[in-house]
Amino acid sequence: MAIMDSRTLFAENFDLDQETGTYLLTNQIDLGIAGADPGQGQPVYLNVVVEETFTDGGDSATLQLRLASDDSAAIHNTTSTGHLLTAPMLKALLVAGNKFSFALPAQGLAYERYLGLQAIVATAGFDAGEITAWLSLDPIGWKAYPEGDN
Repeated sequence: MAIMDSRTLFAENFDLDQETGTYLLTNQIDLGIAGADPGQGQPVYLNVVVEETFTDGGDSATLQLRLASDDSAAIHNTTSTGHLLTAPMLKALLVAGNKFSFALPAQGLAYERYLGLQAIVATAGFDAGEITAWLSLDPIGWKAYPEGDN
């Protein structure tokens, strides 16, 4: 598992055994003020690890992740500002151990004070599945190597 900062952790082992709908992950990040840059000029990544394999009754359920900001930590579906929306993922991709990194857009709509992550379950519900999600300056898979001998 990657090193995570608890202040940028949206959820650990968030249970998505859910019917169709939009679900706000456990934690929101308080950026302090509206208009703040979460990376302070550096690239930022949304990192996601599938902790428990997703299952559904008919192979049609999809999961999308939506990074949004709002003036309230509740991150409302209708009044929040969307910053990143992943493509729908079928359960074939949502296997325990799979890791995903999504780069936040460098430009776009200004961030409101609170930043949160929503999970959108569509087409059908999931019978099981858990994710851990956080923001980082490094994508999953980045690795430091020792200096080589020449």
